[in-house]
Amino acid sequence: MRGSQNSSSDEQVALSDTRSNEHLEVENPKKRSFLLGLGALIGAAGAANLLGGGGLSVAMAYQGNPQSWQSAGRLFTQKQMQLLRDICQLVIPKTDTAGAGDVDTHGFIDNQLVRCHANWQQTQVVDLLKRIDAAAQKRFKKSFSEASESQQLALLSAIEEAEKEFGRDDAEHFAFLKHMIVFGYFTSEVGATQELAYLPVPGGFKGSIEYSSVGKAWLVNQ
Repeated sequence: MRGSQNSSSDEQVALSDTRSNEHLEVENPKKRSFLLGLGALIGAAGAANLLGGGGLSVAMAYQGNPQSWQSAGRLFTQKQMQLLRDICQLVIPKTDTAGAGDVDTHGFIDNQLVRCHANWQQTQVVDLLKRIDAAAQKRFKKSFSEASESQQLALLSAIEEAEKEFGRDDAEHFAFLKHMIVFGYFTSEVGATQELAYLPVPGGFKGSIEYSSVGKAWLVNQ
């Protein structure tokens, strides 16, 4: 999980996306369990898109700051950081555990885009945030962050469905952003240890057990 002292800063991870069953092949066996879990959450193609350029090592090294939305990030303005925090919290809301906005997934995305992604991907997300805020101003006469939760959800649903002021490109860019939110959340301490069942040292293998007796997916740190 993020912040662990056992993280390696320069490990190179290679993924291959097969056509038949989206199986993930990883050169470093110590990371295989985590990557398989991420692939199950967002698909092998989505995982491969997130993990280029040392993406996993950078993700694990990131130290969160829940107040990061109050100032400009490395890529985003302060208002964009706040908007992104609101989107993160809508995608993974707070329940009995913290939501994505609570664990600084927005700051994670800001850092991850700058450290691991090409300029065109950075621009893609920045432009998407601008389009979201512009749509909120047009629809509700207020910024996205000032809109009600129901208004915010309606706007994000329109992006997913490529409706009204949004097209297929917007839907694809929003899907990429959601993948980053999932990646950021489940590499945070809360996501890894409270939402996933976390084993710092894996125990023995037990086959053919009922899923109901487990209740969660497992994140194994080997």
